[in-house]
Amino acid sequence: MRLRYLFVVFFFATGWFVASTEGAAAAGCRAPRDAADFRVHVDVQVAEPQVFNHMSKADLGTTNSHGGERQILGTTQGGFSLSWSINYQVANWKNVYCFWTSSAEVQLAYQTLDVNIAAEYEPGSCQYEAVLDHEFEHVQVAQDIMQPFARELQTALTSLAIPTAHLPDVANTPEYAREEVEEVFRRTLLPVRDQMAQLLANRQEEVDSLENYQRTWARCDRW
Repeated sequence: MRLRYLFVVFFFATGWFVASTEGAAAAGCRAPRDAADFRVHVDVQVAEPQVFNHMSKADLGTTNSHGGERQILGTTQGGFSLSWSINYQVANWKNVYCFWTSSAEVQLAYQTLDVNIAAEYEPGSCQYEAVLDHEFEHVQVAQDIMQPFARELQTALTSLAIPTAHLPDVANTPEYAREEVEEVFRRTLLPVRDQMAQLLANRQEEVDSLENYQRTWARCDRW
């Protein structure tokens, strides 16, 4: 049986489920001897950044969190997605159903990374290059955070809360087994996603520090 989920968090819930292992043990629930070990694969995909130069400073202000009253020289916009699919097994055991997960495929991806440079600055100009370099600092932050969190996701999926062939769980119905599998993956993976979103926001704010802005402004005489 296979379940698939997609959760999207734009660029710019913590809980934990404990499987009823005591109930499984009491019921004598066992996976078949030939049941495969639980396998996890985490895939990372990062879109190539696209650079645009068609929106004015005023127009960029309407697409940015700073608000429409601001003149924005450049923006970086995008988002990451966390999706997963689960293969799990259910077997009738006396008066209950024994269930366990056999594999999980997880994907952490940036669908888009769009960089906008205000149309007032032509490509090759000092101002264009200065703003572009600043925005690519944001791109670098977005890219650098992916592999560490892929490892965090991989580690999270070693939790004993996840029913496996070595430590299965029991449910009264196949439908309840499905609900339990869905819930344990949500509660295992979504807190990691939320940590990533918060860390990403913090590091992007650091790029927009006053000192960093001042260095960018100092590169060119006329703005």
